[in-house]
Amino acid sequence: RFESSHPDQFGPAPAGPFVLFGRPAESGRLRSRLAEMTDRKSVRQRRTADETRALVLDAAVAWIEENGFASLKVVDIARSSGVSDVMIIRHFSDRSGLLTAALVELWKRYMAEPIEQARAIVESLPDDQITVDLLVDLGVHPNDEFRRRRRWARLQVLAASPELSELADLIKDTQNRVNREHEELIDYVRSRMPGEHFPSSRMMRMLQQSIGLGFVMEDLTDSPITDDELDEFLRVFYQRMYDPEIR
Repeated sequence: RFESSHPDQFGPAPAGPFVLFGRPAESGRLRSRLAEMTDRKSVRQRRTADETRALVLDAAVAWIEENGFASLKVVDIARSSGVSDVMIIRHFSDRSGLLTAALVELWKRYMAEPIEQARAIVESLPDDQITVDLLVDLGVHPNDEFRRRRRWARLQVLAASPELSELADLIKDTQNRVNREHEELIDYVRSRMPGEHFPSSRMMRMLQQSIGLGFVMEDLTDSPITDDELDEFLRVFYQRMYDPEIR
């Protein structure tokens, strides 16, 4: 009896096992596998351009966080995202376009400062609770995992920005806005704490930002400064920079 590897050409498949490309298989299992392949193809076809772009950007951002921006290749992002390299080029033109878009996305994700949340907290409190201890609590907590990831993400973006004008412009615009909002928050807090404050709002903002970036080097050491050590320093610093007796 002749058994074809393409039974559809000769009528319905036999009820028992049949031969598929030289290998025995069960018809039910084959149909299930074909249905699964069809479903996957259907999912790919239903994905919108925005969904595809977001999928690629997520993969590229994850790659940069794990391996750095210099090693990013379209073929690697295609493999990790499940989107073909041809489709990636269609969306981002080339590696440079993909890299720029990924770094812009990375900057947006990690640049957001909790300034609005901090201001909302201060606004909800009576004057007698706005103290040096509150300022310490609102300050930097560098050993938090999100903070650590954020400073390293910023470092990646800043390192690439001199060669990517779009990225450099974004950083400039964002930093100008963040600086302004940060200084406005400092001024508001000081207005609720009568007395003499040192140094200027601009210098205070710059010092706080420098502490955050300074922990990049601490991350590389065997015994980095702890949050408690930093809190103690900030408490003494704020106390020296504020004199409630001078009105």
